[in-house]
Amino acid sequence: MTVDESRGRASAWGADLPASEEQARERIMRAAERCYAEMGPARTKMTHIAAAAGIHRTTMYSYFPHREAVFDACYIRASRMIAEASEQCWDSDLPVLEQLVEACVEGLSIAREMPSMRVLLGPEGLPLAHAASTSEGWRSELSKVVGDRLAVGVATGEVRSDVAPNVLADWVTRVCLGLIDSPVSAEDGGDRMILKLFLTRSLRP
Repeated sequence: MTVDESRGRASAWGADLPASEEQARERIMRAAERCYAEMGPARTKMTHIAAAAGIHRTTMYSYFPHREAVFDACYIRASRMIAEASEQCWDSDLPVLEQLVEACVEGLSIAREMPSMRVLLGPEGLPLAHAASTSEGWRSELSKVVGDRLAVGVATGEVRSDVAPNVLADWVTRVCLGLIDSPVSAEDGGDRMILKLFLTRSLRP
């Protein structure tokens, strides 16, 4: 970033200047989530987010090129929070695929309680979430959080090796996306039973 660009961003934020690029993006994402909750993701425009963040619309484009990029970033942020909260499920002596099932069950529970995730994956947000799933940023995050764990399972012979771990991680996340808004009833075995039957049989060598 040039000196002029840095000054331009500083003046755009006024006296409440973010301490870093990361902090600025975080403020914008929080503003976007407020707008999503009030108007729905589909009706939220860059001008709405800028107003909620207290900046000019043109400043928004210094951090995000379009509204889909903002949604993508919010989705990655929420996914990261869920992954961090379910991290403990991977620290056990269980086989890798059983760890995966427990991490998914915990992640689903957390996602259903998160207001931001409910909005992001609600009726209006779901199409944008599917669009976000094609982004490089989303795939990188997915590979880091789940793919690396599955790669360990491939190395130990617990997970199939004929499909790349990041692709397997994509499968897992798409299954969980479908379950967030449609929990499996207790009569049908609940989320854990369905995930155990489906994931272990699909990912086992």
